Amino acid sequence: MGFLSDLSLGRYYPTGSPIHALDPRVKMVGVLALLVTVLLTESPVAYVFLSITLGLLVASSSLPAGLLLRNLGSLRWLLVIVLIMHGFFTDGMAVFAWLPALTWEGLGLGAIFAWRIGLMVSAATLLTATTSPVDLGDGVEKLGKPFARLGVPIHELAMISVIALRFVPTLLDEARRIIKAQIGRGATFEGGPVARAKSAVPILIPLFASAFRRADDLALAMDARCYRGAVGRTKYVELTLDGRDYCGFAVIGLIVVVTLVLPRLV
Repeated sequence: MGFLSDLSLGRYYPTGSPIHALDPRVKMVGVLALLVTVLLTESPVAYVFLSITLGLLVASSSLPAGLLLRNLGSLRWLLVIVLIMHGFFTDGMAVFAWLPALTWEGLGLGAIFAWRIGLMVSAATLLTATTSPVDLGDGVEKLGKPFARLGVPIHELAMISVIALRFVPTLLDEARRIIKAQIGRGATFEGGPVARAKSAVPILIPLFASAFRRADDLALAMDARCYRGAVGRTKYVELTLDGRDYCGFAVIGLIVVVTLVLPRLV
């Protein structure tokens, strides 16, 4: 259960950096552009550039050192599975004579896909670490405003995303407390996969109970405040783009262009 202490996706770190001050729409468009760019290329050179860029963005955001590495460490088994699956299901030169199914070409392709997943998770981590859930919800609502005219419940979708992101770190903290309480009662979480699966039961049951209790409390609080959706609602702070945000869009475009062009130049 050690991965719970490393997983930081959905946790907001208010450091007051220039990236924190950007309009949430800029960061959301930037992450979306990065995700599309990662899917459009499989070049290791492009991935090296994106990895360095993400590292520089984390450093300029004054986020905790090693944030991205710790977050990826919590997903290490997923990345290993991706690597091994490609290694066994891709034709090519065998790594071992006694294990012809495992190929060098498959391991290389698996490494690319694992790297791709790591970049996408890191980009999402950077977005949630530098943008509060409320700002993310406002950004989603602003970006989806054209779809609202077509009858799409954008406000409700934005509210759901805010609540989900807000509850991720809360439930992770709750899971850590439950694990410590179970260890104090003599429970153990060591052993093989079957033993670990059995040891998860005394964690999941109280965690689900806590989640349902928090959801019920939230519903009662929203009802007590007469929440009725988007009808008649106004914003205390309206999102507006300024020169700094337009510079952010320009930097995003430059990163995308360099990522796509760099493999052809090297």
